[in-house]
Amino acid sequence: MARLTHSELLAGLEGIVGSDHLSTTEPDRVAYSADFWPKAQIWKLGGDACRFPPDAIVWPGDEAEVAAILALCHEHLIPVIPYGGGSGVCGGTIPIHGGVIVDTKRLNRVLGFDAASATITAEAGINGMHLEDRLNARGMTLGHFPSSIMCSTLGGWLAARSAGQYSSRYGKIEDMVLSLRMALPDGRVLDTAERGPGEPDWNQLLVGAEGTLGLITSATLAVSPLPEARRLRAFRFRHLADGLRGARAIMQAGLKPTVLRLYDPFDSLIALGKESGDEAGGRKSLLHALRDLLSGGGAAGPARGRRGLLSRHLGDLGRSLKRTALTTALSSPSLINGLASAVPSPCLLIFGFEGPADAIHADAWSASELLTECGGTDAGAGLGEAWLAHRYSVSFKQSKLYAMGAFVDTMEVATTWDRLEGLYERVKKVLAPHVFVMAHFSHAYREGCSVYFTFAGYRRDARRAEQHYDRVWQIAMDAVHAAGGTTSHHHGVGMSKMSAMPREHGDGLAVWRALKTALDPHGVMNPGKLFPEDRAAPAEGAEELAP
Repeated sequence: MARLTHSELLAGLEGIVGSDHLSTTEPDRVAYSADFWPKAQIWKLGGDACRFPPDAIVWPGDEAEVAAILALCHEHLIPVIPYGGGSGVCGGTIPIHGGVIVDTKRLNRVLGFDAASATITAEAGINGMHLEDRLNARGMTLGHFPSSIMCSTLGGWLAARSAGQYSSRYGKIEDMVLSLRMALPDGRVLDTAERGPGEPDWNQLLVGAEGTLGLITSATLAVSPLPEARRLRAFRFRHLADGLRGARAIMQAGLKPTVLRLYDPFDSLIALGKESGDEAGGRKSLLHALRDLLSGGGAAGPARGRRGLLSRHLGDLGRSLKRTALTTALSSPSLINGLASAVPSPCLLIFGFEGPADAIHADAWSASELLTECGGTDAGAGLGEAWLAHRYSVSFKQSKLYAMGAFVDTMEVATTWDRLEGLYERVKKVLAPHVFVMAHFSHAYREGCSVYFTFAGYRRDARRAEQHYDRVWQIAMDAVHAAGGTTSHHHGVGMSKMSAMPREHGDGLAVWRALKTALDPHGVMNPGKLFPEDRAAPAEGAEELAP
């Protein structure tokens, strides 16, 4: 098998996409060396801005160009990393062995819309918000609203088995996809719509593969009419267990809420925008300062617009002292977790329904009755409407903590209702000595629910921060498994959770490895992601590619 020099590789790629859609510039190689995995942000804080640079970046314009790129790289053992919006948080696009980044953003067309069948066919690189806008113009919706919708793509959603904020009603992305087209490593194109009798459901084998089996080029999805009306409401619960009981009652009563979210006490404090003028003590000031940082500098609810507690309590101390105080607090997380647990905040539950006006009125009334029976108190519509207005804000809240030298990450896990509270308590307990942690429950289903943990930590230098970060994740994943949960609900696996997969899938990994061997015998597709490999990653073709 012929090995390529760097110049030969570039010539081959240029022959496929043209010089305008090929780059080896330093800024592009830095930009494409990582996604939004927080561990990569720690590397950057330590001055390592480009730990794993790609050899080249290409922007193909159609499926034929994608197939030709993959065939070239397959023939010469060059790693290929599919790339959508770059919004992933699990290291799923990091080119750990170099190779070629294939950015799909030029594959952004809507290929077909069938009003009678309520389906849309679109290319994988289309931006999520643009896809929804195109559907809305036709009176339809996909019903898929991840927090990253403005900076993620259809292909990325499919690759990671994404879930939107309305998953309790519309399902996750794997519930919406009817068929897809994928360029295989050797350049062939697989169309799952051509599935014959008795053949496997290729959709469910390829969705969630994170680019390790091929590159999705387009998909056909089921869509729904835009709702006639929407109704949102909030309830307060004195105890988390009662809120969980209420959420389970709604789902098991056969109701299909558009949104159902329950916040633990500290996360409720953020959602409520609660201010307590009599809590001016130093320790509580730090707690509220952390709250304001995690909520983007102000409340997400009705309190938005009022002067933040960070400004009130620490504003006169100066930027340097604020940083010192908060990083000191994050260096002693047991104390701040204890304070957070003692906060006299109710647990906030937000639910909503959308559809025909008469139907959602009846559903909202039924849900309110169930929540009241479980000990909830009606908190009105305002908090629910405030959540809707600011539901994408979480994607823009982390930069302040990173600017202080700290790190923040999220972990979305899931389990059945009978194990849910135990999993939450176990994870919080094991993480409390190491990071500040809070959580909310969302993506609820009849059988169970996802828990979305947010944790923040600090170490004085990047090397120690990276070690601390790795330890925190390992402790958390071990706790999730011990409680009977899965470590990945909708963010994907990438590099972040790969070590947990053998424990979750056991002998089932043999099935994936057989499929990987059949479709990608040289292991060139996104190596080092999703599942641990039982063979050496491709390197022969990459050794001579350094510019």
